[in-house]
Parts: sequence; structure tokens; C-alpha cells
Amino acid sequence: MIFLKLLLVGLCFFALPQGIQAKEKAKPLGYGLLFTNDFFGDGRDRWRTGSLVSSRVFGSPKMNRTLPRREALNELRLFSQIIAPSDLSRNPDRSHARDEAGLTEDIDRDYVGHLSIGLHRHFQAGGLAYNFGVDASLLGPQTGLMGLQQKVHSEIDQPFPSDFVKNTQVSNQFILGTLTEVARPSALSPSTNIRSFVEVQTGVEDLIRIGVDAGFFGDLSEALFARAPVSGQRHSVIAGTGEGFLLSAGVDLTRVIGSMFLTGSALRASKYRARARFGLNYVHGRWSNFIGWTYLSPEFERQQTGQLLGSFFIKARF
Repeated sequence: MIFLKLLLVGLCFFALPQGIQAKEKAKPLGYGLLFTNDFFGDGRDRWRTGSLVSSRVFGSPKMNRTLPRREALNELRLFSQIIAPSDLSRNPDRSHARDEAGLTEDIDRDYVGHLSIGLHRHFQAGGLAYNFGVDASLLGPQTGLMGLQQKVHSEIDQPFPSDFVKNTQVSNQFILGTLTEVARPSALSPSTNIRSFVEVQTGVEDLIRIGVDAGFFGDLSEALFARAPVSGQRHSVIAGTGEGFLLSAGVDLTRVIGSMFLTGSALRASKYRARARFGLNYVHGRWSNFIGWTYLSPEFERQQTGQLLGSFFIKARF
């Protein structure tokens, strides 16, 4: 039943008026796909251990793939992630390791499966770039992500969730959320771009984020990028006309107001988080490849260290 609700919400998104596209059928202009996993980072298989975001962008039939972004674009975004404890095989009999304060309670976070579908609208006005989005999310065992992870781990001979982890995971929930990002892109030269931004998110996590991203050695004037939810990496959904290497880097600071990812445990979310990221994109002809790394600071109060994630995509335009 909950999947039916999620499908209906997604269909409602497309039934809404589309501004300049209200009387015309939108056409696909590009797509993006970014896979993120700590296996390619610190290799620890914990916390924000894996995620996948897929975007499809639609615009007016009058727009070309490389037309400057004077008109609004709609992004259909599908997202999944697994948040895991540091030890998937943990159980109550082995959860008494002492922390720095000498306490013996279980200090690890609960397992979370998260799926979402959303519609985001991108446009520019007054020298600013806007992204307004609505996302419908499923949390808990209903996502089936724990079973998928268990099958994958059994094939590669890696630990998979114990009965204790299964029984203490975040419960089934259906959550509607919003995302608003306002950015100021500044071209320092034809090949260098600085983009400061403010982001407000509600839903699975309520937060306010400020940050800056930079791109070097690439023509970004006709490209469109979408921000990956976990890493903050800006992955290409419309590549534009530029070819060659594009270096990207970014940092941001987040004030966390609330998180549904920690509701089932005694842990409290850290009030502040930080992310630092670096990426390398190579575009040639119809091929576009990306690899990047992101450092995430601790996300709950008794998390002793941050973590390093790796991201990548390989795609072709036809």
C-alpha cells in the first residue's frame, strides 16, 4: 500500500502545471547517475555506506540540449541510500566496548534503508540559480534495501546484518519533504566558476546548509549539474558543449535541526556537520566520466571520527 502512495505522489508531480511547458509536452534533455560508496573511500562499510542518485531532466520542446538556461527545467530524481552501523554483525553480547568517557552502552547508529522520488525545478533569475524540489521518501524494512545488501555481501563474502541489526533498524515511515537551494554562480574566467549556495531541507532531515563549489579548467556555461544528497557532489545531467577535464571542489557547513535517521536510538544528531569534496570529470564526444571523494564529519554526538566516501559515474549520450 505504501508503494502505491509513493507512485501516486510521483504521478501528481507530473500533473501539476509546468509554467512555460503547461501547454506543451516536455522533452528529455539529459540524465545523470552517481554512485557513492565508502568502499571506494575509507573502505569501512559503515554509516553513510552507499547511495545511488539518478536524475532525468525535461524541458520545453523548443529548447536545445545546449541552449543557455533561460527557461525552467524539471528534474525527476530517484534516490536510494543505506545507512549502517559500524558493525553489521553486531549483537547485544558484543556491544560493550568502552568509549572515551568509559561508558559501556551501545553507541552505534541504527540501520536505515531510504528510497525517495522527487521533482525539482531549476531556473535562473536576477543572477541567481534556484532549485525548488519536493521529495516523497520511504524509510525502513519496506524499502527492501537490507535484503539487497545481504545478497550482495553474501556474494562477495562480506558481513551482512545480524538479527540484532535487523530488529533495531529504523521503522517503516512515509515522509514528504522539500528542498530549496539558492546559488550565486560567478564566472572568474571562461574556465573557472565559483558558486556559493544556501540550502534548506525538510522531511527525512530538517537542516540549513551554506557552502561553496568551484569548477576549474572547463566550460560550464551551458551545463546543468544536480547536487547528490549525501556527498554534495555536483554531477552532470546536461554536459553542455565543453570537452576535456573539469576539476571540482567544494565545502559546506550544515546546521541540523532534526533527523528521522536517528529516531530509533538513544543517539542525538550532531548540531553541525561539514563536508569537503573533490572531483574530476572528463568529457569527450558522447562520453562523460566522473570520479570524486567526499569527507563527511561526524553525524551523531558520540561518533568518534568522520568518514571518506568515493563517487563515480560513466555515461554516454546517444
